[in-house]
Amino acid sequence: MWPRLTCYQLAMSLFIEDFDQWYEHFSEASPQEQHQLLLEAISKPIPLTFAEKEDIASLLIDVQCDLEGNNLIEEALAFTEIFQQQQPELYQKAFYYFDNFPIRVALFNRELELIASELARYQQNPVKSIDFLLPMMDDLRFYDARDQAVEVSRAVYTPVATSRDLIGGSSDTFGTVVIADLLEQAYRQVQQGQSVDWEAWGKDAKLFDFEKTPEIQQEISQNLSGQVLDGPEIIALFQKKLSAVFPQLSLRFNIHMANQHQLSFVCSQAIWSAVMSALEERDLSKKQLSHSDLFFSINAKNLDRYVSQLIGGFLSSRQSKGFATLWGIPHVYDFLRTAGVITDSVYESAIQVATNHKGTLLKHWPGPLWQYSFIHRWGKPDCQTEADFEAEAKRFTDTFNESEPLSTEPSEKSDWGAMFSDVAGKMTPNQAEQKPSSVGKAPAEPPAPVKPLKPVKPRKSPLQEVKALGKKGKGAKKKKKGKGF
Repeated sequence: MWPRLTCYQLAMSLFIEDFDQWYEHFSEASPQEQHQLLLEAISKPIPLTFAEKEDIASLLIDVQCDLEGNNLIEEALAFTEIFQQQQPELYQKAFYYFDNFPIRVALFNRELELIASELARYQQNPVKSIDFLLPMMDDLRFYDARDQAVEVSRAVYTPVATSRDLIGGSSDTFGTVVIADLLEQAYRQVQQGQSVDWEAWGKDAKLFDFEKTPEIQQEISQNLSGQVLDGPEIIALFQKKLSAVFPQLSLRFNIHMANQHQLSFVCSQAIWSAVMSALEERDLSKKQLSHSDLFFSINAKNLDRYVSQLIGGFLSSRQSKGFATLWGIPHVYDFLRTAGVITDSVYESAIQVATNHKGTLLKHWPGPLWQYSFIHRWGKPDCQTEADFEAEAKRFTDTFNESEPLSTEPSEKSDWGAMFSDVAGKMTPNQAEQKPSSVGKAPAEPPAPVKPLKPVKPRKSPLQEVKALGKKGKGAKKKKKGKGF
């Protein structure tokens, strides 16, 4: 054991001269000491060839995950900043493992001016960072960072859409963002009594794989101007032409949320898509697809399974979408009932199912909730009292200041093989068959670390497994395209 007074001095000397000996000490150190050792190491420039040879980035990712997992916000931001300033070349190669946390902090604090450099890195490297870019886009949209979401989407759409290294549909999210924004621009013009240049609008939209036919233009114009189908007409259209229903409903939902809660179309479209994705996961009969009440009826087990895959699935990084789905249901169903698309009984059943699932999630969620505070920036849904809404919002935001010091106990080596086998055996079929966004040769960058997982007891509800499945994961699932214009 090294003398306590010279521990870090000796460690820094060994870091370059005898890295194997340094690493032996590092691997047996406590998380708190590991943080200090690496902080000292990166405080001075490290030769890039040495850093790559010894895979220093993986060590940095491990420590960063510990800091984020314990909600040590200031320490995590400082660690990232020192790494970026002192090791700019190495940081550029692994930026997407680090940039999402400062983005979330800035979104929570409404300090969007602080994330320009992080967003720029994603715009410059969208293909290799796609599995982190998509969850980051979730946060931008759900927090209603409209301008930033549109800027990123316009910049990355073409390189992502044309990349041979990504599966088809990887660019859908970005195209949806741009089209939602174009629709909002047209809506604002109509509201101000101005004429929309539909030819120019169509040329811009076509760049993002949106074909504006005369029929579609007419439907958009009518909905933007308030010439909408009433409840019985929508219900009848369900039976005649289902594909024509959802574009109109999604646009009307955007208008509804803009008028009721002052949300951008970019944000409300993300909410709508999150809820519709949950409904799309079901295997429905022709009868269910042709009746609005049957289509919009929510089955508790199906919703439980779907949301669990997002927020607690092994290697999941779509927790934000999971929260948005549950808290988005009341807003979507408020609109559907107001529009006469569903009956009161379907509405009340959906609200009850969502409320029960939210309660289960909050009871078992192991980490800080502040990262999902966007749900309270959407406004209060009809089903919630003002007092309950404010109390819930406070519960989320208060966790920003709740942290846990890094452990001073020596680190234990994990039995990764046994752990992977245990988790794989508990995965649902959909999770087991899940494919990553990228294909082909694996990137040279270090793999994302996974926080140790605890054994899972026999379950009654997948949502109750959230605590056992750990705080964060790093994978990503291909996002299905939302049913909208």
